[in-house]
Amino acid sequence: MTTLFGRTLRQSPSEIDHPTLRLMVRAGLVRLSSGALTLLPAGTRALRRIEMIVRDELTRIGSQEVCPPLFRSAAPLETLFSSRASASSLLHCTDQFGRSLSIPPTDEAWIASLASTEIASYRQLPVLLYQVRPTYCGDCRLSWARAGVAAMVYALDRSDADSQESSTLVRQAFTRLFERIDVQVSPVEAGRDPVSGDEAFAYVALSEYGDVDLMRCDACGYAALQEAARTAPCDAFASTPSSDEPDHPEEIATPNCATIADLARFCGVSESATAKAVFFDSPERGLIFAVIRGDRDVNVTKLRIAAGVSALLPAQPEQISATGAVVGYASPVGLRERSSGSVVVIADPSVTTGSPLIAGANRHGYHLRNVVYGRDWSADLIADISLARTGDPCCGCNAPLRQTTGVIIGRNLRYGSQSVHVSGATFLDREGVARPITMSLFSIALERVLLVAVEQHCDQSGIVWSPDIAPFHVHLVRLGRQDATRQAADALYDELTAAGVAVLYDDRDETAGVKFNDADLIGAPLRLVIGDRFLSDGLVEIKQRADGVITKTPRSEIVAAVRAPTMPV
Repeated sequence: MTTLFGRTLRQSPSEIDHPTLRLMVRAGLVRLSSGALTLLPAGTRALRRIEMIVRDELTRIGSQEVCPPLFRSAAPLETLFSSRASASSLLHCTDQFGRSLSIPPTDEAWIASLASTEIASYRQLPVLLYQVRPTYCGDCRLSWARAGVAAMVYALDRSDADSQESSTLVRQAFTRLFERIDVQVSPVEAGRDPVSGDEAFAYVALSEYGDVDLMRCDACGYAALQEAARTAPCDAFASTPSSDEPDHPEEIATPNCATIADLARFCGVSESATAKAVFFDSPERGLIFAVIRGDRDVNVTKLRIAAGVSALLPAQPEQISATGAVVGYASPVGLRERSSGSVVVIADPSVTTGSPLIAGANRHGYHLRNVVYGRDWSADLIADISLARTGDPCCGCNAPLRQTTGVIIGRNLRYGSQSVHVSGATFLDREGVARPITMSLFSIALERVLLVAVEQHCDQSGIVWSPDIAPFHVHLVRLGRQDATRQAADALYDELTAAGVAVLYDDRDETAGVKFNDADLIGAPLRLVIGDRFLSDGLVEIKQRADGVITKTPRSEIVAAVRAPTMPV
C-alpha cells in the first residue's frame, strides 16, 4: 500500500451526491474530475476481472472477439444512425487533414460491412462476434456515467428463427455472468425499434439512485422502462358527458393562460378536464401535432413509433404559427382547414372518449369549452402516446403500476435485415438466392456493472467484494515494527503471490485502527493479520469480510486456506 496509486479517504468529497460513488471514491477505486470518472488501479483491477468473466462466458457460447477501429468516416455512420434516432450519441471530430470522423456508440455499420466481405453462404451462419470497447451515451442523466467500457455482442443470422436461437444463447450467457459477478439484475421491456419494429429489452438493476425510471407491477411481475411501459385502457378516461353541456364548443376568454396549470386554475377545473397540445417536428412527416389529456405527459418514444418516424424534435414557434395555430392556445379544432393538411394529428385515447374538454381556440387569450372528439375534431391516428405513471393499470393484469428507478447495465435489440442491408450484407441461401443477414445487438456496460456490484455488496464499513471480481482476494495487514515481524509478513506476501493469490499488502507504518478500517473499506474477501504475537505462537489471523468470522491458522496452512478460486489479475 505504500506504492499503491490511489489512497483511501476518511471523508468523501461533499460535491458527490451518489452514495455508491462516494464509497468508491473513499475506497480508492475511482476519482471524479470535471464531471468525468477515472478508474484508479484498484478499480481497474476489478473492471478487468469483470471483463474476464464476460469474455469467458461469451467464448463459452462460441462468440469470437473482434477489434474495430475507434475512429470512422462520419458519412456512413450518419446514414445508419439517422434511421435510428441514435445520432445524438455520435461523437464528431476532424483530423489534421480536415477529414470528418466520428466515434459511434456501437459498431453495427462496421460489423455489417465486414460481414458483407467475409460471409457469402448460408453455411457460414450463424456467427457471434463481440468486442470490448470504449462507449459513450449522450442521453445519460449522470454526466460521470456517460463514458465507459462496454462489451458488445453482434449476432449475425440467416432468419428470424435463427436470430431467436442466437438471442437465447446470448441471454443465457448474460444470466450466467451476472450470477458469477453476483449482481441482481432483471430484464425489462425497453420498447420497439422505430425502424424494424422489433422488441427490445434492457437489463436493469433496481436502485434508489438509478438514472432511469421504471414501471413495475407487483401483482404479475411486469416491468418496463417508463418510456416503453404499456398500460391497459384506463377507466378514468371513459367518463360520460353531462346532459347539461351544449352540443357545440363555446369560446371563453382566458387571459394569461398559456399553460395547462394556469388554464385549469382560471377555469376552476382539474387538469384532466383539459386537452394538451404538443407539436413536434419529424424528418419524414414534418409537423406532428399530439393531443393528450391535460394531466398526462406525451411519451416521445411511443409517439415516434406511432408516427412511424425516426426522430422527433420540439417544433419551433414559427413552424407552429405557419399552420394557423397559436402557441400556448393551440387546438385541433379547425386546424385542418387552417393548415391545408400539412400537419399529422395524433390523439391519445384519453381525449377520444367523447367527454367534453377545454381546448385551445387558436386565438391568443381564448380557449374553447365543451370540445368533443368526433364531433368537433378528428385525428389522423389514435394511439397510446401517454407516459405511464404510478397507478396506471398494468397491461397484463390491470393491477396498479408503481414507478421506481434503476440502472441499465445491459441492452438487447434486434435490428433485423433493414439496418444490415444498408451495407449490402447478404448471403446465398440453399437455392442460391441472395438474402439479407439479420443482426442482433447485445451490450453490457462494464463500469455500470462495477457500480451496481459495489452498491449491492457493501455495509456501513465499506465494500464487501464477491471473490470473483474483487481487485484483491487477500488484504494482508502487518502490525508491529519488529524486523522479524516485517520479514515474516514480507515472506507471506511473496508466498501468496507466487501461489496465484491477488494480495494487497498493508506495509504502512500506521496504527492498527487505521489499517483495519481501510481493510474493511476496501473490502477484500479475506483479511490476514501478522503481528508481533505471531513470532511466539506462529498463528495468522484470518477474518472473513462477508460475515466477520475470525479464525487463527498456522502459518504453514495459510496458502491452502486462502487460495483464491479465480486466477489473479
